[in-house]
Amino acid sequence: MKKRYYDNMRKSQPQLDDLFYGKKSGFSIGLAHHNFGAFYSIYPCIFSFVIEGLYIKFNGEMNTFVILVIFAIPVGICYIPAYKAVFSNDKYLQYFKLFEKEDEHWHKKWKRITTAFILGAIASIIFGVYLCFTILDVKVRFPWM
Repeated sequence: MKKRYYDNMRKSQPQLDDLFYGKKSGFSIGLAHHNFGAFYSIYPCIFSFVIEGLYIKFNGEMNTFVILVIFAIPVGICYIPAYKAVFSNDKYLQYFKLFEKEDEHWHKKWKRITTAFILGAIASIIFGVYLCFTILDVKVRFPWM
């Protein structure tokens, strides 16, 4: 019974590895693709929040279509070239080949850079909301203040 179980596990393990870690269409690539889009799209939101704040200040209220346009244009202008540079024509597979050749110190350096990129994205959206509120002269009171 155990022998048959381990034989089946040995046969199915490459399929599971390809499902999760496959370089063309694995779960990890899908997650990286999603996270790249999410975090890279946050940076241009600073401009969107500033434009939104200025629009509200000078024109009063705004409808949903204007909000979508204000967020879509800067995100599209910044995101599309970055997406093309990494994911079009499976260019990321070439990057994999380059990354595999590098040493551990190089990988640690890029882990730090990636962490800084993510934290910068989070800080930029907070800063964008702050700028929007500053433009609109909104005073925010937090419970601990």
